[in-house]
Amino acid sequence: MARSTEQVNLTAEECNDLRSRLENNQLDQKDIASLLSILNVFVSLRQLVEKRKLGLLKLLRQLFGFKTEKKDQKQKPYTAGPDAPADSGGRAGRDDYPGADREKIEHETLKPGDQCPECLKGSLTGAEDGVDYEWSGNTPLSLKVFLLARLICHSCKTTFTADSPVLKTVDDTESPDEDKTGRCDKNAKANATVGCLRFQYGVPHYRLAKIQKNSGMALPVSTQYRMLKQVYLAGVEIYRFLIYLAAQGSLIKADDTGIKILDWLAGNGPPGKVRDTPRKKATTTAIVSDSPEGQKIILYMTGAREAGHNVREMLLKRCSDKEAPLYMTDGLAANNPGSDISVIQLHCLTHARRHFFDIKTSFPEKCGYVLDELAKVWKAESEAKNMSPEERRAHHQKNSRPVMESLGRWLMEKLESGEIEQNNDLGKAAKYMLKRWSELNEFHHIPGVPLCNSETERMIKFIVTHRKNSLFFKTEKGAEVGDVIQSLIATCEQCGTNPIEYLAWIQENKGLAISQPEKYLPWMLPN
Repeated sequence: MARSTEQVNLTAEECNDLRSRLENNQLDQKDIASLLSILNVFVSLRQLVEKRKLGLLKLLRQLFGFKTEKKDQKQKPYTAGPDAPADSGGRAGRDDYPGADREKIEHETLKPGDQCPECLKGSLTGAEDGVDYEWSGNTPLSLKVFLLARLICHSCKTTFTADSPVLKTVDDTESPDEDKTGRCDKNAKANATVGCLRFQYGVPHYRLAKIQKNSGMALPVSTQYRMLKQVYLAGVEIYRFLIYLAAQGSLIKADDTGIKILDWLAGNGPPGKVRDTPRKKATTTAIVSDSPEGQKIILYMTGAREAGHNVREMLLKRCSDKEAPLYMTDGLAANNPGSDISVIQLHCLTHARRHFFDIKTSFPEKCGYVLDELAKVWKAESEAKNMSPEERRAHHQKNSRPVMESLGRWLMEKLESGEIEQNNDLGKAAKYMLKRWSELNEFHHIPGVPLCNSETERMIKFIVTHRKNSLFFKTEKGAEVGDVIQSLIATCEQCGTNPIEYLAWIQENKGLAISQPEKYLPWMLPN
C-alpha cells in the first residue's frame, strides 16, 4: 500500500535549477532530499493508479495538499464563548423546534396552590416548564390507506362504495393515468416535499424510492415525477412572472455551470455550431436580481445558451423608461448580452485575482505582490460592511482607488519592460486584468457595485448539489421542470419563506396561481 507522501513545493525556476545541477552532477544533500520526495510521490501515485483508486480530487491532494484561495492558509483556533458564532454546532433550545408537536405534562401529585412537601411552610406557584425531548424516526413521506366499504346486490349486481375522505380535485378523468395525476394533485404537501428533496437537498428519485420501499410505503420513480409535475404546473406562471420582475432589477448578476441532458448526449439535442451536428453540451445559468419591493429573486435557466443570451432574453422584458441596470459577471465573452442591450457592465474582481492565485507557486514574488495589493481592497470592503452605498463608495475612493491605480501602473510597466513575459501564465493573468480594467474598477465609481460575483456562485451550489447526486436530466422538459422548482425554492430561501409550505400553498390555489401569479410570489406566503 502506498505510504502518505509529503508535499514537494518547488517553483518552476527551482525545478530548472535542480535539473541543471542533476545534469552536471552537482547535487547537494538538499537536492537529494528533494529528489527522494519526488520519487515517493511518483511511487505513491503509480500504486493508486494501478489499484484504480485515484480520482482528480485525490490527485490534487496528493500533490498539493488541501487548497483554498486564501493567501495565508492558517486555520483559526476554535474559541467558545460569547463571541463564538451562533451556529457553532451546540445543542438547540426549546424554541428552535417550531414544527415539533408539544405536549404539556402535569405533575403526578402536585398542582399550584398545594403546600410545599419539602418545607411544609410555603405554597406552590407555577414556574417555567422543564423540557425533555423524544425523537422518532420515519420516512420522508408517510402513507394513509383508506379501506372504502363496498356492498353488492346479488340480484342486480349493483355495488355501493363508501365516499372517500380524500377530497376529489380532478373531475371528468378520461384515463387511469390522469386519475393517478389527480391523486398526486390532492397531496400538495407530499408533492412539495418530493420537490424539495430532489432540488434543494439533492435526493434523486431512485434513492427516495429505495427509502420508501424499505419502509413498506413504496413511491416509484414514475409517481415521483407525476408529483413534481403538479408543483411545476402550479409554479410555472409564477416563474415567468419572476423573470419579468428580475428584468426590472437595478443590479443583475449571472454565472454559468454545466449540466447533462441524456437526450442530448444520445444525439437528440438542438443544432450545434457545426452544421448538422446536434448539440450535446447543456448549460445552466444562475441569475440573481432584485424585485421592485427589494426582494431577492433567484432564477435558473437550462439549455443550449450561456448567460449572455439568457440575460438578453430577460432584459427584452425590461420597461423602456428604466435606466440601464448594473450587470455583474466574470470576463467571458459568452456573458455579454449584446451591444444593443443597454447595461453597465461589471466584472468580478475575484475571477481576476484567481488567475494570479493559481500560479503563485510558479511566480511567487510578482503574484505575491498582486495578492497583497488586492488584500488591501478586500480589507476596505470589510470595513465598509455596515455603510450606506454612498459611504461605501467614498470609503473605497479613499482607500481602494489609490491601490488599484498603483497596481494597474505596475502591471503595465512590467509588461512593457518585459519583466512579465506577454505569453506565459503570468502575462496572461496581467492582460486579463488590464483588458477589463474599467469594469473591475466600477466599485469605487458607482454606489452599490459589489467587488465580485460570489453571491451568484453561491446560488450555483444549488445546481452542483443536484448534479452531484442526480447527475443529469433525462430530457429538456425535465430540465425545465427543474429550473422552475429550483428557482422557486432558492427565492423562498432568500426571502425567509418555508419552501415546502410555499410549494404546497400554490398547489392548493393552483387556478389563482396560474391566472394571477403576481399575488402568489414567494414572499407573499400567509403566516
